[in-house]
Amino acid sequence: MDPDPVEMANEVQHKNILHWNYRGLAELPEVIRLHGAHLQEIYLKWNKLTTLPPWIAELFNVTNLYLYGNQIEQLPAQFGEMSQLMVLDLSANNLQLIPACLGSLSNLKFLFLNNNSIKRLPVELGQLNNLEMLCLSGNQIVALPEWVGSLPKLKELYADKNQLRELPNRLTLAPELVVISVCSNRLTYLPLNGFLSNPCIRFDGNEYLNYMSYPLLQQLLEMRLSPDTYDRDFVLASGCFKTHYDTNVLSTNIKLYIKTKDLPMNHDTIIELPRQLLKVHEVRENVTCSLWELALRKVYAERYKHTLDILKNNCVTVLYEPLLKNTKLDLTLSANYTLYNLLTNGPTSICVNSQCQQPIFTEAWIIIDVYDPTIWCTITIALCCSRSCAIEFAHSSATNTRDWYRIN
Repeated sequence: MDPDPVEMANEVQHKNILHWNYRGLAELPEVIRLHGAHLQEIYLKWNKLTTLPPWIAELFNVTNLYLYGNQIEQLPAQFGEMSQLMVLDLSANNLQLIPACLGSLSNLKFLFLNNNSIKRLPVELGQLNNLEMLCLSGNQIVALPEWVGSLPKLKELYADKNQLRELPNRLTLAPELVVISVCSNRLTYLPLNGFLSNPCIRFDGNEYLNYMSYPLLQQLLEMRLSPDTYDRDFVLASGCFKTHYDTNVLSTNIKLYIKTKDLPMNHDTIIELPRQLLKVHEVRENVTCSLWELALRKVYAERYKHTLDILKNNCVTVLYEPLLKNTKLDLTLSANYTLYNLLTNGPTSICVNSQCQQPIFTEAWIIIDVYDPTIWCTITIALCCSRSCAIEFAHSSATNTRDWYRIN
């Protein structure tokens, strides 16, 4: 039976919250346009909508719009004019592209894009300065853009069940992050630096993730040992820290062959380093850094105070703050675009020698150990800015360093 238009108009007129879920709607009824200017929340879950009309922008008072479980393939450009939107749920639709107009939703706090066919995010979403929750699970995203880490109010990031091979380095600088969930992806490494906000990071089911940085491991252990979250049956991450890595994807990233045959993991393994690292050294290599790396460190240290303190009781403190009011770099040469990106995205790590605190970008001395092999057999990696810092850290932390060499 077709819905009675008079009854629909009466319902729209007398409600601020409109619940029209499971109604079989193939298009948005015109009655909402005619009588719904006052509406604040609209629920249209599990209908048959394939698109939205341009006139939806006339609903100036809508703050919450729920479109879960439709068949929407695209959104009109006028959608970005819904300036009062705070909650937008587009999960379980047929979206392949996210329109740039969503970046104009300046009041948006919660954006749900789960279970679509999205492969990338438009740079315009980086303008969502009030966004607190971003949900991207169940898509086809290979890489999250670095600007995600610059969203000033972002607290929760969910990107489970995608095709992610890495996480943005800039996430380590995000000031408000509480939760990062990236389970069931294809991650080969996590950021090597400590996280400023010390978030809860869930990364189960990344079978090619076979090591972790020393600072991040200590942060996770600190959370485990906290009286509020202590778990006697704590498992770092299920389905991770196996000894194999993804051989099906070509990568120019540095790979290290780690000798672990004398440990319970029983055979050697290969780890892949983040793409920011272009040159690595063993502790015994007495060489100096390139001028490129030294320049990056100097420019960064003049603009930011960034420290990483790792105490023996698993307590990790990260401090990051601009030292200059205007930290933008005036770079005119195209060759310096890479320099700008490296500085903006933050260092690969801070030197783990607590007496040093030098930022590290593209070149480092690497110390590799195995954390608590009776439990997890977790390979850990620590980055130092020089040979002297590497020697001092190795002695002070009583590490049993593993032999390694590059294979590419």
